[in-house]
Amino acid sequence: MAKYTIVITDSPFPSRQPYYDVLSDLDCDIIFADVKNKAAFLEDCSKADGMIVCYADINEEVIDKAKNCKIFARVGIAVNNINMEKATAKGIYVTNVVTAQVVDVANHAITLLLASAKKIVPLNNAVKAGQWDLNIAKPVYCLTGKTLGLAGFGGIAREVARRMKAFDVEIIACDPYVDDEVFNQAGVKRVDFAQLLGASDYLSIHMPLNSETKEMFSDQEFEQMKEGAFLINTARGGVIDEKALADALAKGQIAGAGLDVLSSEFPGQEHPLFHFDNVIITPHSAYFSEECNRALQESAANEVKRVLMGEKPISVVNRELLSK
Repeated sequence: MAKYTIVITDSPFPSRQPYYDVLSDLDCDIIFADVKNKAAFLEDCSKADGMIVCYADINEEVIDKAKNCKIFARVGIAVNNINMEKATAKGIYVTNVVTAQVVDVANHAITLLLASAKKIVPLNNAVKAGQWDLNIAKPVYCLTGKTLGLAGFGGIAREVARRMKAFDVEIIACDPYVDDEVFNQAGVKRVDFAQLLGASDYLSIHMPLNSETKEMFSDQEFEQMKEGAFLINTARGGVIDEKALADALAKGQIAGAGLDVLSSEFPGQEHPLFHFDNVIITPHSAYFSEECNRALQESAANEVKRVLMGEKPISVVNRELLSK
């Protein structure tokens, strides 16, 4: 019988091999759970010494059932699907992966921005439908000299800023939790939220989803944005009030949007945002590359391995546990 049991709640990645590669020298059984079968899932949780989590809801019931669990290792940066208060009260580490996906997500945000600015999708669709007419894209404006606003200025936003400087855009950002020195080193102008909304020709969202940021972009915010502005979101869908966004698009309050995330992973084809030609939607794929997939899985598995071997994890979200 193996010394440890590691439960992987869900794994949307093409291969499971990175988990096995990291954990091969640990005396453990690996269980790939079926989260759709609640009874079976909870039974698996009861056996777990450590859990690797992607999108699964780690709620109070799950945490109570996982009585032997020492760590929830999130395969990604956001941990809003894990009940942090409960996990911390139980003394269970919650870790995330904060570096593996930075470049890929930054590149995806820029891709959505450029595709929106140059009207790539409607032009492509028109050509394939037999319409060779560049005028259908009007108006298209040169990127040079425009203002890129970043809502949030963490690692991904800073990487977007670094790369977008090559396009000769003015870059501004708003983040109350980042020191002035970080803005200064990046050469990015710090503004407040109202200034960000009013000045941005392209506004890219890079903030976590929590009680403070939920539906932070709603009717009032869209009214403050430029009519020609594009909204880009590669963070979390719940930051945007999607009905308000649909209304703003319908009224022409903003020019369009590029979204990698929605409030639910697939809301169905009747979702109102699916019916706008000036909205690009990708299926939460910003991080997705062969290299990033492996790095995410390996990073999460290594955190579990460290904790089970009696070491402290590296990327700890509930850092107060480190002193206990």
